[in-house]
Amino acid sequence: MRRPSLLPVLFLALCLGVGGGALEVGLRASPQMGLEPGELGTWLILSILLQVGFTLLAAVVGWALKKKPYGTVLGALLLVHGALWYRFELVLNEYGSDPKVWGGVLAIALMAGAAGWLLDELLGRYRVAVALVALTAGAVGITLASSRTDPTSGEPRGDRKNVVVITIDTLRADAISAYGSTNQTPAIDALARDGVLFETVVAAAPTTEPAHLAVFTGQPPYQSGVVANGTRLGDRPELLWHALKARGYTTAGFVAGFPLHGRFGWSQGMDVYDDDFGSIRGLHSLSLVKAWDQLFLPGHTLRERRGDQVVDRAGTWIRRHKSEPFFVWVHLFDPHAPYEAPGHAFDPPTDGEPLDLPGYWPPAHRAITSTDWLVDAYHAEVRYTDGLVGQLVATLRSAALLDDTVIVVTADHGESLTEHGYLFDHGDSLHDPSLLIPWVVRWPGVARAGHRVRCQVSNADVTPTLLSLLRLSADPGQTGLERAGFDRGLAVRGQACTERPVVSSTVSVRFVDTPPVDHSLRRPDRKLIRTGTDAVDHCYDLATDPGELAGGACDSAVTAELDALLAGGTAAVAPQNDSTTNAALEALGYIESASDGEH
Repeated sequence: MRRPSLLPVLFLALCLGVGGGALEVGLRASPQMGLEPGELGTWLILSILLQVGFTLLAAVVGWALKKKPYGTVLGALLLVHGALWYRFELVLNEYGSDPKVWGGVLAIALMAGAAGWLLDELLGRYRVAVALVALTAGAVGITLASSRTDPTSGEPRGDRKNVVVITIDTLRADAISAYGSTNQTPAIDALARDGVLFETVVAAAPTTEPAHLAVFTGQPPYQSGVVANGTRLGDRPELLWHALKARGYTTAGFVAGFPLHGRFGWSQGMDVYDDDFGSIRGLHSLSLVKAWDQLFLPGHTLRERRGDQVVDRAGTWIRRHKSEPFFVWVHLFDPHAPYEAPGHAFDPPTDGEPLDLPGYWPPAHRAITSTDWLVDAYHAEVRYTDGLVGQLVATLRSAALLDDTVIVVTADHGESLTEHGYLFDHGDSLHDPSLLIPWVVRWPGVARAGHRVRCQVSNADVTPTLLSLLRLSADPGQTGLERAGFDRGLAVRGQACTERPVVSSTVSVRFVDTPPVDHSLRRPDRKLIRTGTDAVDHCYDLATDPGELAGGACDSAVTAELDALLAGGTAAVAPQNDSTTNAALEALGYIESASDGEH
């Protein structure tokens, strides 16, 4: 066939790009994305522009090379969408070096090339009909996108209280002024004055995913089996929002860090789950952008986002659903290293020997020589995050919802700021700096204003306490769910608080089917830390050695208590072991390499 003129080839490429771009958005759109109309419009326009640019480029290349230009456009589209679908939908959990991965992609490339070669003449002859089919597919895509992003309509609120849970990643209690710090955090302090503050809160794990699962199920890692970031949750009927959803609540989550991505199961039971870390929602789910990310984005995925983006999206959602009973989880990642708070000048001392900072810190940070500067930078992140908490409170106030909303502020875990020679990191240590965190509850008419609870509690107590105070202690259809977390409802009301030991856990080694696990058992006056790799116990007298500096032998009663609790637990679940997940977690500092332990 004689080479056609360029214009008809460009015409067909344009129509295929418009139709393909709109159809891809329609197929990828979901109610859980919670898109505003303007955001959906932006996503559609960008998808169409990207695919039009791609198809026009393919058309020009094919025409210039005199190699079946119509077929080149079709083959290019089939290749990019087919290969990316195969890689991210069918073999996501396999390494790129696996023959299943590269062999499958190669087979798709061959089939796409063959289809383009064989259909070139037919496409040219019936290009108008093909163009109409493409544009019709685009119209279907726009219709699908619009219908699948309509906001969920909930029930009238009635006398039900809204619930807002704010989890702040990597937040030590002693970085908050309400806990005695000189670092000023007025928003959290105000919530504490209006509500209840728990003075000694022990995290169930020093890593993000296991700790959050404890917060929202009442099951610490030794009970849930989830001890490492990157673990698929499976079905978790114990999650707090399942019970709320069953009682008519509209539910939403807005998260800021990759360990809480929906791919691991966190979106289950949520009406809206916003784990899109891009500045334009939906953009990085498009095939062409995924291909770009694979080539140029470290870790092949966006791994985190700043808190102002999370709070803006959560605030928009709250205003839209203000007439319904809602549950909102807002996760803020900012205090997590590296410390780069907006407005905090990056002017660290770099003269002398650099500090031995974790390997995932950027090169400019790894030249820092002053621990004092880094402590101040961490405190600046906490102040910035406190301001975001204030913005959320202001959103509730402006929507006349503040006194109809239960607000919980807590953290997943803490951070070592040099203690035990562990510089500005967490995950490997079960010492108190990585485990002591805040927990504040504001609940007008229920939480005793200004009350400080002095007994030791766990962040695994959050869900049992909320379920009890909301009178949802028996989950509808799920009675008998076991939760090691304890109901602290009486303490919230200003009554007695019962001391209970807290077990915290972290994985010792990753990339094995049965990872060894470190555990600690903390009483108010005594603490045991057991390393999973060698089963050695170290005990600390917290009354005389609060810094946990002089570990000694453990008495039999303490070891027997830990043994008994672990005997009733669940075996550790191996984390997901694929290249994309590992690269993203490595970039966040949770793993060092495919052969090293949890970070």
